[in-house]
Parts: sequence; structure tokens; C-alpha cells
Amino acid sequence: MNIKDKRGLTLIEVLVALGIFGLVITMATSIFVLAIVNQRRIIALRNVEDNVRFALDSMSREMRTGVNFNGGGSSISFTNAAGEAVVYRLSSGAIQKSSDGGINYSALTGSEATVNYLNFYIIGQAAKDGLQPRITIGVGISSQVGNQSVNAQVETTVSERFLQS
Repeated sequence: MNIKDKRGLTLIEVLVALGIFGLVITMATSIFVLAIVNQRRIIALRNVEDNVRFALDSMSREMRTGVNFNGGGSSISFTNAAGEAVVYRLSSGAIQKSSDGGINYSALTGSEATVNYLNFYIIGQAAKDGLQPRITIGVGISSQVGNQSVNAQVETTVSERFLQS
């Protein structure tokens, strides 16, 4: 029997095939891991955006028609259009709202995001100062999903609809 008549793979051919297969698997695994990391980062970013958008929109809408603003720093109180004594504050990493003058609070932000700071700056509240009353709200918020974290700082200014008399 002649050696040339035998069919099969040589050891070198098997090693090359295994090397190429290993390289393809390594690349596919790397892409999969990168996709998971990016997905977690996107989820964390969405958590931050959703929480800060909802909180700022709720506060801004109510402040536009409010009067008698007091406070500053991490809390503000005022009377809303319905005549309720409203208080917004930062407590335990969440923005909280009270509609009964500060007795009972409910969270505006969810547990998937942490509010790092909340600042209110009241401008033009003094009578006859010639300034349109307005409140600047600054928020620092973060979220972590797995080992991916996202931080955001947002600032907005709300002016009262009612002119000062």
C-alpha cells in the first residue's frame, strides 16, 4: 500500500484549523462582551435621562404658576395654582415632593437613579425689584447598571407666568 493513497489531515493542517477556529471564537466573544457593556451603559443613560426629565418637567410645570417662593439650596417651598403648599427637596438620593406643606413626601425619581445634588436659586422674588421672578434648578444625577455608570448635570430656569406687582 502506497502512502500517497491514504487520505486525511496532517497534524499541521489540524493545528492551523484549530488556530483559525480559536481566533474566530475569540473575536465573536469579544464583540458579544462589548455589546453587553454598551447595552448596560445605554440602560444607565436612559435611567438618568428619564428620571431627570420627569422630575424637571414636573417641577417646572408647577413652578410656572406658583407664588411666594421660599428656600434655596436643596429645597424650595411655594404655593401652587391650586393653593397647596408645595415643597420640593433632596432626600436620600431622590427628589421628593410634598403637597401638604412638608408633612408627607413622595419620590419623583426612581430607585434606579441617584440624585447627587439638587440646587434651587431664586431670583427676583423681592417686591418691586424690577426683576421677573425666576427659579434656576440644577440637578446632578447618576445611574449604575452592572459595572457601567453614567453621570449627568442638568440646569434649567423657570420663570413665573404671573408678573410681579
